[in-house]
Amino acid sequence: MPGIRRGHRVRRARLMGTAAVLTAAAVAGGTALAGTAAATAPRGTGTPGPAELRSALLTPSDTGMNGAQSTGGGSGVAGDGVSGCPALVKVLKAPPGPGTQEADFTGGRSGPLLSEQLTAGSSASGAAAYARDKAALTTCRDLTLTSDGTELALKLTPIRFGDGRTAATRMDGELSGVPVNGYLAFGRVGPVLVGYMFFQVSDTSSRLASALYRKAVDKVRHTVSTGGGTPV
Repeated sequence: MPGIRRGHRVRRARLMGTAAVLTAAAVAGGTALAGTAAATAPRGTGTPGPAELRSALLTPSDTGMNGAQSTGGGSGVAGDGVSGCPALVKVLKAPPGPGTQEADFTGGRSGPLLSEQLTAGSSASGAAAYARDKAALTTCRDLTLTSDGTELALKLTPIRFGDGRTAATRMDGELSGVPVNGYLAFGRVGPVLVGYMFFQVSDTSSRLASALYRKAVDKVRHTVSTGGGTPV
């Protein structure tokens, strides 16, 4: 049935384009873990700087996907790109700290899409930011991403992710009749706050998302000299 197969390919391509835009809107300010966390700390505290954070980010060779790194400091999500649970929306719309380092990856036209954010801060500010973001994530059950009039309504379900101590939620929705599945996770490794977002289309398994998150956390732990803290 060539016509049916072609129609499916066109619909899938359009869906991936829309999903990419929506995901970009959702993480335009990073995963916003550290909007209120200090990006630097007084000398002598061992807080990693931007260069060390960049070296702790995932790379294309780590993920098997195309990607690029960037320095945070944007203004968060613009307009009504994300709505639903007020506590989580506040976290996602918060601008990242000036020392935040980010990496974004795509597996091509069919996905998946991945965004990672690392921010360093003092022990007190990092603990406070992590506690706030964890509370927001674990209490939210609905989130809507909007771009150019297209809405992606997501149902959020708490999930064991990484080593089980991460604050994480599974996100499930549908666009053009095709399932969209994602994962949002917040973690802390010593002085580093980790934000992680993963989206995929027509695949509902958490296996790849969880494996890449564990790889991200392990890389931070082994790269940042003061890493190794918990929880992650």
